[in-house]
Amino acid sequence: MQTNQLELWRSAFGREYTDRNDQEKPERVVSWRRLLDGVTPKRALEIGCNVGWNLEYLRRIGVEDLYGIEPQTYAVTRARARNPVFNVLHGTAFELPFRDQFFDLAFTSGVLIHISPDAIGAALDEIYRVSRRYIVAIEYGMAHQSEQEVLYRGKQSALWKRDHGAIWQRRYPDLKLVRMLELGVADGYDDCTAQLFEKA
Repeated sequence: MQTNQLELWRSAFGREYTDRNDQEKPERVVSWRRLLDGVTPKRALEIGCNVGWNLEYLRRIGVEDLYGIEPQTYAVTRARARNPVFNVLHGTAFELPFRDQFFDLAFTSGVLIHISPDAIGAALDEIYRVSRRYIVAIEYGMAHQSEQEVLYRGKQSALWKRDHGAIWQRRYPDLKLVRMLELGVADGYDDCTAQLFEKA
């Protein structure tokens, strides 16, 4: 599946995003530890991993087998250079090159907000398919009951605020909310909600 949003992230706009955001945020290690308290995934996948910082944070809390999918070639190259141990592949949320239930944990962080309303279901279906047990969504705008498009750095059709947790549970009623955290600047995030779901 090709979308206008993927074209945007693969352009100079996406490369500028990568350059602007390639910085360590050690406080996110603490946030991950809080979110996964009592959960010990052995194999995890980040969908939209960019240069791989979340993979690094998970490594620091003991997750050993780490994978990332990223549509932007420039970011994939940088992620592989940062830590060749991470399995970072070029690809999209719409066609994950893994067998069913391959991962203990599959997650997004600031990615679902950039997927259009007509395409988000296809992305959720793939994420659900490859997760054996846990799904995490760390996204902006989850307090919004109704979907709202927001102009993003002068671009239209590039960001939507919505309750991603509710979208997950409407599409997959078997998902149980295990934990929810509100994350702010002190946690290394800009007003995000982190939700940990467990499959039945």
